[in-house]
Amino acid sequence: MSDLQAVILAGGKGTRLRPITSELPKPLVPVANRPLIIHQMRHLVAHGVSDLTLALGYSAEQFDPIREEGERLGLSVNLITEPERLETGGALRYCYDQGAFDPDRPLFWMNGDVVANPDPRALVDFHRERESAVTLWLTAVRAVSEFGVLEIDDEGFVRSFLEKPEPDETESNFVNAGILVLDPHVLERIPSETFFSFEDELLPDMVVDDEPVFGKFDGGYWLDTGRPDDYLAANRHVLEGRLGWEPRGEREGNARVWRGEGVEADEVGIIQPAVLGDGVRIEPTAQLFGRTVLGDGCRVFAGAELDGSVLFADAEIGEDAQVIDSVVCTGAVIGSGTVVSNAVVGAGARIGPRNELRGLRLWGGIELGERELVCDQ
Repeated sequence: MSDLQAVILAGGKGTRLRPITSELPKPLVPVANRPLIIHQMRHLVAHGVSDLTLALGYSAEQFDPIREEGERLGLSVNLITEPERLETGGALRYCYDQGAFDPDRPLFWMNGDVVANPDPRALVDFHRERESAVTLWLTAVRAVSEFGVLEIDDEGFVRSFLEKPEPDETESNFVNAGILVLDPHVLERIPSETFFSFEDELLPDMVVDDEPVFGKFDGGYWLDTGRPDDYLAANRHVLEGRLGWEPRGEREGNARVWRGEGVEADEVGIIQPAVLGDGVRIEPTAQLFGRTVLGDGCRVFAGAELDGSVLFADAEIGEDAQVIDSVVCTGAVIGSGTVVSNAVVGAGARIGPRNELRGLRLWGGIELGERELVCDQ
């Protein structure tokens, strides 16, 4: 079999995840100290993908270093930026018109905001065996009313497509996971340079017309990282080894602790799993209570406690502060004695001593003085 070709749609703004994505495209948000899209690329390489197109839109210039990283992984990476927002179908058609895809090879498509471990080669094999036009990698969910649900027969043929049905409308729990294989010629049915949703406008019509659309469920891991809670869960699951993605850093033997270069963390209690980026400094008597990620250059002062949280690069946590189930973005400063719980603190925010932030999203650049905000939602 020839090498596989793939496309990652990475042009969205990730508005549901703000302020995490206020200045950072969602595919570049770090998961266990690697950009999400780098995890995806490493996974694709491990499963035989050699040619990759990134379909870009929002903040496309921030993806320039990704090409070099792809080359280090053995990928030929093609960056294509849509001239305006074209949605999924329109973006794919634009890439097709630019000659990004070999029209005679199946195309593996993955959305740039999903954490998942599909087997592209197995899905392509299934696609070819069924002589399918479109083959979806399915996942199963409980809350079907939030998704497009597919009903399939024993061979995987998609008999119906139901958009956000009520639970009593279907017995199926299979949904489109934003991962699929298609015959590139299918893209010729999408108008060029037109805002067009593949999932909402083309796929349902193909199902209604009984065209060869198939679905494959193999029980693999999948998570949409659209909300902060989901984003924290993705980090936690990578640290726990649920889907085979590897955190950045050197692993300490068999322990689930990864350290970057130049870490200073003597006399610090670290409960695994945890990831410490390059140049992290943690003062004695600070505690990491597990499921915690510290980005490069983070500093944690004496007596601080971190639990189930993600700190981006250069974040600073003051003495005796507590950060629990929260995200602290790049360069943010949490003052001494401040409690941050189930919250998101945007990039560059400066939170003074003895504030209490619970259940909040604070935008980047905000400055709070001492005990200026006590919020317990």
